[in-house]
Amino acid sequence: MSAPRPGLKAAIRAGKALIGSYVTFPSPEVVELFGRAGMDYVVIDLQHASPDWQTLAHMLRAADAAGVAPILMLKVLELGAEGISLPGVTGADDIRAAIAAMYYPPVGERGSCGHTRVGGYNSNRADFPVHMQRQNERVCLWAIVEDADAIRRVGDIAAVQPGADVISVGRGDLSTALGLGGQVNHPDVIAANEKVIKEVQARSGGASVSGVMIHSPADIAPWYQRGCRLFTYAADAILLMDAARAAVEAFRANAR
Repeated sequence: MSAPRPGLKAAIRAGKALIGSYVTFPSPEVVELFGRAGMDYVVIDLQHASPDWQTLAHMLRAADAAGVAPILMLKVLELGAEGISLPGVTGADDIRAAIAAMYYPPVGERGSCGHTRVGGYNSNRADFPVHMQRQNERVCLWAIVEDADAIRRVGDIAAVQPGADVISVGRGDLSTALGLGGQVNHPDVIAANEKVIKEVQARSGGASVSGVMIHSPADIAPWYQRGCRLFTYAADAILLMDAARAAVEAFRANAR
């Protein structure tokens, strides 16, 4: 069994600042492009998009080829996902259930199957104990809190060990829950996010870091100073639209 590339979890534990983006298009090419651009991770969004399973497998192969860590919003570790993004977390029990499903014993209760993509298709059954150990060392859990009740419980969420490697706020959903639909930079939304960052730092014992979704380079320094270390830079559709719009505007301004 060949040694895997350095994983996202190791980078998180090392306290590195990391950048990624959401992928909503069912496209291996987009995943590979983001990897070639130098992103550390991609979040393949299965909550708001719906690639078929074959396409998803190709997207994960593209992530491997480009050296970018794939995080998915669904339990698809056997296909080769490096981590799970768990939206709508409401309490500590959600984290415990996720850990039980993601990790092999003795940490969790994940079923043992060697004839999967991530298991090497049973190419060397004798390596399966090594595979289980590597998976337990490598897989990541990214918890997303999205309403006021979850924000109030975030200290308990962060305190679960082993638990979430990353905890972040879904500011879009939180703004809607607070009656501020779409106002992701409203002072109340920012204050809730700052509370989460502080609780993660105080209650996780350094085992969890905070993440944030950003839309502009101007967002990086303020959120880094607040304590975030994973920066999800918009999404494929947003980045493509911004680039296309800028190209069209430049063309209209100059072709006259």
